[in-house]
Amino acid sequence: MAKVKILVEGIHTRTSDNRLNIGSTTTLVQSNINIIVDPGAFINKGRLISALSDEGLETDDIDAVVFTHLHLDHVANVFLFPHAKIYHKFVCGTYPGQFQIIEKGYAERFDLINEPIADHVKIIETAGHSIDHISLIVNTDDGKIVIAGDAIARDEWADETKQPNPDLAYDVKKYNESRKKILEIADYIIPGHGGIFKVMK
Repeated sequence: MAKVKILVEGIHTRTSDNRLNIGSTTTLVQSNINIIVDPGAFINKGRLISALSDEGLETDDIDAVVFTHLHLDHVANVFLFPHAKIYHKFVCGTYPGQFQIIEKGYAERFDLINEPIADHVKIIETAGHSIDHISLIVNTDDGKIVIAGDAIARDEWADETKQPNPDLAYDVKKYNESRKKILEIADYIIPGHGGIFKVMK
């Protein structure tokens, strides 16, 4: 089974002078490869490097980076992982995914949706918050963990009676469908901005 560890717990708050203080949750998945999900915002660069070190890892030990979606607070620190494959949902065109190998300077077509990217790890499509949104399902000894990104940005958004702000969801209907799918699959959820929580079924 794979192992999952939150390296940086994301935040999404306003400061006293009403500025946005934002950074995504960054998660390490260890299977037959080392995966970072959502490397996060510049403000968390130092925390991320330190947390990797606490796990006995350096940035060059990361084999793959997964973006749940391409919003800046989730992707800015990707430059820390120059040798990793980058997985994300391709927005343009009709094929469902791609990965990029940065140091070789090319992108290769790869059907990533509902397919494993490592042992006990696969990607599902969870559009709604954004058109390109994906989530990761990880099979662990504790059950299925869904790394949900902003498909469920905080634990309170696991409540299906809550409707998302239309300004923060490109498609509210798809958001609700994706949230329902995640809740049906997951034993635990890692949200886009917060710590892991158990799904009550």
